[in-house]
Amino acid sequence: MGQQLNKIQKRRRRANYLERQKVKAKTRPVAKPAAAAKKKPAPKKEKAPAAAAPAATE
Repeated sequence: MGQQLNKIQKRRRRANYLERQKVKAKTRPVAKPAAAAKKKPAPKKEKAPAAAAPAATE
């Protein structure tokens, strides 16, 4: 009998999940245009001179 109950629970859980997805899709914000969504990359920082870093000793 356990198999039958598991099947019913899985079906109900799936139905609840799909219902949540429908609600989520309705409340999802409107997508911004692709051109506005792209950001310019931040300028790369210059590395400090090698002398500032401690030298490795052998």
